[in-house]
Amino acid sequence: MYLLKFIILYVIKMIGIFLFKLHRVKLGKQSEINGFPLIINRGFFQIGDHIKLNIMFPYNNLGGSRCMMFTVKKNAHLLIGNNVGISNAAIVCTECIQIDDDVMIGNDCKIYDSDFHSLDYHNRITAGDIEAKSAPIHIKKGAFLGAHCIILKGVSIGEYSVIGAGSVVTKSVPDQEVWAGNPARFIKKLHA
Repeated sequence: MYLLKFIILYVIKMIGIFLFKLHRVKLGKQSEINGFPLIINRGFFQIGDHIKLNIMFPYNNLGGSRCMMFTVKKNAHLLIGNNVGISNAAIVCTECIQIDDDVMIGNDCKIYDSDFHSLDYHNRITAGDIEAKSAPIHIKKGAFLGAHCIILKGVSIGEYSVIGAGSVVTKSVPDQEVWAGNPARFIKKLHA
């Protein structure tokens, strides 16, 4: 029984790695892909070494979304550094999203560098959202995003900062601070 379980889990990991390679993702060494991600890559998508993606049970049993999704639009750049851990996140990159080394992204987080839709009613309905705004996102070294966070366009999360579970981050967070809420606000400073 144990051998069968080991074989099944090994096959799941190999299929996950195959899916990234199939979608032209530059995947670093010793990556641990635990499940089957949904990948749409029409731009440049690079992942560093020692990444760990927890997508399905038994690797991720926290609930929420049961699918990890990476969407990289044409001419966009999604760059994920080394030693990054992600659980069932949805990352949609229309311009540029950079996730530095040693970042942890909790279960069911959403990271979007675009509004996707225009604020103008007529533009949304008749013109196909041609004026939807986008701006790069940068999640710096050692940052930690709690479960169910939403990170919106133009935001930078500072080095070693922590974003509380369920927060909606609409503006940049300085280094070594805890922010939480909707919209996220300063809670306290972290000491080095």
